[in-house]
Amino acid sequence: MDLVTGAFGFAATHVIKGLLTRGRHVVAIDLAAVLQDPQRRELVKRQGVDLGDPHLELVAADLLDPSSLTPVFGRPLRRIFHTASLYDYSASLERLRRVNVDGTRNLLACAVGAPLERFVHWSTCGVFGKPYTAAYGRRCNVPFTEACSSPKNTPPEATEPLGTHIVNDYSLTKWEQEKMVWQAHRDRGLPVTVIRPAPIYGPGSNYGHGGIILAVARGLTPVIPNDARNFITASVHVVDVAEFACWIAEQAGTVGEDYNVADNSVISYAEFMHYIALLVGRRMWDIPFLFMPLARWLGIRGATLWTALERRYGIPRLRVFEVQSATYMASSYWISNRKTLRAGFVYQYPDVREGLKDTVAWMHEVGWL
Repeated sequence: MDLVTGAFGFAATHVIKGLLTRGRHVVAIDLAAVLQDPQRRELVKRQGVDLGDPHLELVAADLLDPSSLTPVFGRPLRRIFHTASLYDYSASLERLRRVNVDGTRNLLACAVGAPLERFVHWSTCGVFGKPYTAAYGRRCNVPFTEACSSPKNTPPEATEPLGTHIVNDYSLTKWEQEKMVWQAHRDRGLPVTVIRPAPIYGPGSNYGHGGIILAVARGLTPVIPNDARNFITASVHVVDVAEFACWIAEQAGTVGEDYNVADNSVISYAEFMHYIALLVGRRMWDIPFLFMPLARWLGIRGATLWTALERRYGIPRLRVFEVQSATYMASSYWISNRKTLRAGFVYQYPDVREGLKDTVAWMHEVGWL
């Protein structure tokens, strides 16, 4: 029996689908209000999950309420897929810590006493931090591998990666969360495998890369800095993340290992944005005298203003237009997936262009575009 946390979350939905396809019995937990939300239920169905499957149990539980977890762990659980986290760049550090860190602490308190075969933990490649650029006198465009500074291989007292710096509160709480998981592995023998996805996109995504697609489709990002061709963006399709998690949990010798999950694409922001514009039928203009550092500054100021207008006057804002999302601009992220390939995993969407085509087609199908 497998437990999936954050049942109706973007990634969890696809994990549940993958586990059911493999004939597993799945206990999927989420907040009662989320499980009962008609819109969320419909979205989950549109992503291919049969909510009436006899091998699927939907259970209301709150990671912030340890008493709600007790009956869940009364079941004969063998594997846990911990996908649940608050992924919101607009949330306060206090709220992010409460959900991502305190919630995981409560889950671990139950998990370390259970006869588990595997605890698959969702981290993020954001824990590697932002690479320093040549302007700092450092090398740039160096691929992040699992051997780079991460919560697994830095001193216990470290609060962020060595040689880089974490750029937003969400990534900081994921760093703290992953540190706790590794400590439970070292001190309590929890059979941990950590996966660190690159930015995830695919059917069901309206945030992150999915939010970028929606922003371009609505004509909200018609221009791009001329030097965006010099900055790398990384990505991974949600199907590949979910399939890797289900697959790696079955592989011998992978307890205590960490894996970056990213596609094979090394693609510039310019090519990425122009390709999305081509798919959704929008024109994207290169601005010769606009450079990424300036665009980042303008993005932060613009997001600050729009957020204030939304709060004061109710002017609706697409989620992707927020301060901490803008902090990613003028950064180059090259995430190495070599370890997953050496393990024998085969990506369904090794090229982001193929994945974007299917994602845009799905968005048309469900009426998002």
